[in-house]
Amino acid sequence: MYLKGIEIKGFKSFLDKTSITFPKGMISIVGPNGSGKSNILDAIRWVLGEQSIKSLRGDKLEDVIFSGTQTRNALGYCEVTLILDNEDKKVDIDYTELSIKRKAYRSGESQFFINGKKCRLKDIKEILLDTGIGKEGYSIISQGRVDEIINSTGNQKRALLEEASGITKYRYKKEEGEKNLASATENLERINDIFIEIENQIKPLKLQKEKAEKYLQYSKELKVQEINKILKNEQELKKDIEKIQIQSSQIKDELSKNELELKNTNDTLSSTQDELDYITRKKEELNAEISENKSNLAKNSSEISIKNENIKNMLDTNELLKSQIDDADEELENIKQKYEHLKNEFDNTTHQKSDIANSITAHLEDKNNINAQINEISLNIRTYEQKTRDTENEIAKIETKIEFQKTNIDSFAQKFLEYEQEFKNHNDIIENLNSKLQEKNQKIDEINETLKSIEDKISKNEETLQKYQKENNLLLNKINENNLHIKDLTAKTNLLENLENDMQGFSKGVKFLLRNKDLTGIQNVVANVITVKKGYEKAIEQLLAGRLENIIIDKAHQSKDAIDYLKRENLGRATFLPLDTIKPSQFSYNDEGVKAIDVVEYDNKFANIISNLLGRMIIVDDMDTGLKISKKYSNSFKIATKTGEIFNIGGSITGGSSNFSKEIFTRRNTINQNKEDIAKLNQAVQNLKTEFENNKNSVDVLNQENEKNKYSLSSNKDVYISLQNETATLKTKLEHQQQMLENLNEERKTVEYTNKKATESYENDIQTLENLNQTQNEMNLKLTFQNEKLRQENEKLDKLQNSINELELKKSLIEQSLSNTKLQIDELSETIKSHSKKTEQSKNKITSNLSQIEKYKELINSIENANVDIQNKISENIEKLGKISSGEKEKSENLKKLREKKEQLLSSQNNINAQIIKIESEESKVNYKIQLLSESLEQSYSMSLQDAKAYEDKTIIISQNTIKTLKEQISALGNVNIDSIEEFAKVNERYIFYKSQKEDLEQSISKINSVIKSLEKSMIEDFKTNFEIINKNFDDIFKILFGGGSGRLILENEDDILNTNIDISVQPPGKKLRGISMLSGGEKALSAIALLFAIIARKPVPFCILDEIDAPLDDANIYRYISYLLTLIDTTQFVTITHRRGTMEASDYIYGVTMQEKGISDIVSLKLEDAKHYIEE
Repeated sequence: MYLKGIEIKGFKSFLDKTSITFPKGMISIVGPNGSGKSNILDAIRWVLGEQSIKSLRGDKLEDVIFSGTQTRNALGYCEVTLILDNEDKKVDIDYTELSIKRKAYRSGESQFFINGKKCRLKDIKEILLDTGIGKEGYSIISQGRVDEIINSTGNQKRALLEEASGITKYRYKKEEGEKNLASATENLERINDIFIEIENQIKPLKLQKEKAEKYLQYSKELKVQEINKILKNEQELKKDIEKIQIQSSQIKDELSKNELELKNTNDTLSSTQDELDYITRKKEELNAEISENKSNLAKNSSEISIKNENIKNMLDTNELLKSQIDDADEELENIKQKYEHLKNEFDNTTHQKSDIANSITAHLEDKNNINAQINEISLNIRTYEQKTRDTENEIAKIETKIEFQKTNIDSFAQKFLEYEQEFKNHNDIIENLNSKLQEKNQKIDEINETLKSIEDKISKNEETLQKYQKENNLLLNKINENNLHIKDLTAKTNLLENLENDMQGFSKGVKFLLRNKDLTGIQNVVANVITVKKGYEKAIEQLLAGRLENIIIDKAHQSKDAIDYLKRENLGRATFLPLDTIKPSQFSYNDEGVKAIDVVEYDNKFANIISNLLGRMIIVDDMDTGLKISKKYSNSFKIATKTGEIFNIGGSITGGSSNFSKEIFTRRNTINQNKEDIAKLNQAVQNLKTEFENNKNSVDVLNQENEKNKYSLSSNKDVYISLQNETATLKTKLEHQQQMLENLNEERKTVEYTNKKATESYENDIQTLENLNQTQNEMNLKLTFQNEKLRQENEKLDKLQNSINELELKKSLIEQSLSNTKLQIDELSETIKSHSKKTEQSKNKITSNLSQIEKYKELINSIENANVDIQNKISENIEKLGKISSGEKEKSENLKKLREKKEQLLSSQNNINAQIIKIESEESKVNYKIQLLSESLEQSYSMSLQDAKAYEDKTIIISQNTIKTLKEQISALGNVNIDSIEEFAKVNERYIFYKSQKEDLEQSISKINSVIKSLEKSMIEDFKTNFEIINKNFDDIFKILFGGGSGRLILENEDDILNTNIDISVQPPGKKLRGISMLSGGEKALSAIALLFAIIARKPVPFCILDEIDAPLDDANIYRYISYLLTLIDTTQFVTITHRRGTMEASDYIYGVTMQEKGISDIVSLKLEDAKHYIEE
């Protein structure tokens, strides 16, 4: 495998699509600084998945996309494609060529492709595992990477060695396994929690289920026994009724003769009864008001109890907080003692550090004295060396000058002949240039006329476009305003619909009854069966008030189940309106206002209910009208204003503000009105959008026309500029030719003079060369003496430095100790602050609680005062009730007298009546017994006698003892949860499911642990084997590159091979063994190169890109570096980015990076001579 090429478009300075082909062998990329050489390396790193934009010398993703120049627009995206030859199947895919592509947009979106198919970055990393290619591999080495290898922590060196050892794929699989293990463990913990919860549920549920099954069995047997017993009793009673009815028929014939006499008395009784009914209704209204006040009184008492309980809880909390404060104060005192101890220890260690520092200072003074001696000697050496170099330079210059002068003298004669021919050539060129210049000027005048015409068209179109733009801005503002209004109305409507759906305004009990599908006969609440005309909502809401949530049911007896449900679930009380018992209530009214029943709409089946509720109520426009009507009719019926004020029967008046959640009809009408407004606004928005689109289409047409004009303008400008440039070029060439002609004449004169002077200088320089050679020999002797003296002083300096290093080590240990102690002191200080803060928070909480207690006490006093007012209202209504009752008593007495009169009239019929009464009594008793049987059946089994016929079984032996036994067995079961049968089935199903999931996860965790251990074993074995080989390679290559010495890699902890740090220890020839950080810049770079070559020698990488890593090397090291690199060229393709002549001379191919246009990089193939030119620059 090797790198075949790279395609770059829009990446950094590469604007246009740029393709670079990389043949096998060694390739060098050269160019001036800032031309974009390193952008090629950045492009390769980026396409291989580099996520850190800072590593690519940018701040954000869009920084890698071409940002434009003064003449070129920025691009919206960039893409890089890396093409690899895969003939040797190093990457396990079915293709002989592998292309990796990355594309990014300014929006931040980034895409990856493998052979043209979209993929994830993870897929690219996986396919390149253990190839050495990638972000963590060693296929890309820059100067910064060299510094990382040398100065980094052991973990970064480890990444290189692991890649070379081939264990990266194992580590990747191990990390994936550990992620899966963590996920599986987390899932197991979650499932264990659920499983334990289900396990705790299933045992009691099983017992409940078994009890419920027994209950159902006993209940079924009991039902059959009791139903058949009732049916048998009913049949016997019906036979008795048949006998009684025969006797009754005979006596009733006699009784009918006397009924006429009672007619007048009964008429009087009827009118008296009507008066008494009116008094009864009045009593009901007063009793309802008393009941409501008592309910409010109970609610307030409950609120007082809750607030008292809150006060008690807060007092208990304060006691607990005070106890916590005491404990915290005691703990804080212990921490402060420890803090003082550590402070003393810190001061003692500081004194030790000061003593060692004094010793170091003394040694450093000695070192400075020796360094002064060395500097003096070095200065002498540099002086002699400089003088030697100066002399050598002078000698070289003189020798070059002599050779140059000799050559010049020989060439002057030839030059005189050449001058004559050049004079003739220049005159011919000048005549040709003048002719071309005249043609170009004529074309420029024609282009100028065309440009003026196009610019006028563009200007007119721009004015029209601005007009459309203003109109569109206005339209958009209107659309946005309407959309905001729609959004506001929609939010309000949604809120109101949520209140409607949640039955806001209804009591808890009513909500539950409406939602309970098991209860039969429930139709709806009053509020939901009527629709109120607009403008009358408040009036109807206030007239009906609490009756809005009265529940309409089919039959009166069905209310029993609902009331039992309310009691059982503790859901409060509710009022039921049976359709079979409620009678209509109406009266004639032709005065101001309207009858309440006339402003509502309802289904005809609810007519009696609505008539009963609203039939005797009136709605007027305002309070003045209400006062007038109420007075006129002596407060005999209920009146409401449209704004919700109420004139009650008896004269009381109710008014004020109300809770919006109770305004049910207002809410519904508001919802409907809002939906109508939203529909109108949506239509308006649609009309505005249509107008906007029409304008936009006109804008598009103008823009297209402008684009054509601008393109034409640009094309003509390009032609104009081209002609201008050609004209300028021609003028420049003309001036140049004229100047050259003048120069040529001057040059000929100069050459004649120079020839004369060169001959004289040549003879003088020969004598100067002999004198300089004598001076050079004297300087060499002085330099040898000074170098020996310098060696002796350096030996003294090394011994002194060792002593200083030992003292610095002691000082470092003490500083570490001081740092640790300081850290503990800081931690204790933070702990003290934390304790103090918590104590302060507890005190604040106590203060807050005391303040809240006072507020609760004030609220309790307020509620108690309200209770006094409510109690007074109750007393007033009771007093009114007493007065009404006295009137009722009078009417009752009159009624009693009429009934006595009736009895007197009936005295003549005593004998007949006695017989009738006796017979009817007997019949009633029998019917009552049948009714009891029916009620018993209805109450126990919710069925009629007719329905019970389906259960009749004459073969069953009916036994009271059996019934008693079954009831005792049911009673012995206690509370039974019938739903537990279905609930147990569901929970048991979940139990089986989670048990299976738990077992699967436990097996999965076991398998993952086994795989991780297996991977770790393989990693240790492979890493250990390859580490030893790479270590040996490193030592061998180090000796080659340094011409001797040694180098080795050191594992800090060989018992933890996979995690331990890795250090580099080297010994250059003629120096002591030392850490790599003590080397010079060139030595560090060469050591890193030795390690890189050692890795490649063990595991060749398909290609290796080296970015100016040869920069710190001198010429001798460059030679050794290149020499060894060429030994690896058969297995690894090398691409170097360099400025060094030696590196380029060894290359098989050279690419140059230039910026012919500012800010835009171009690739050119270079000859070796051109590359040398770039080096010199």
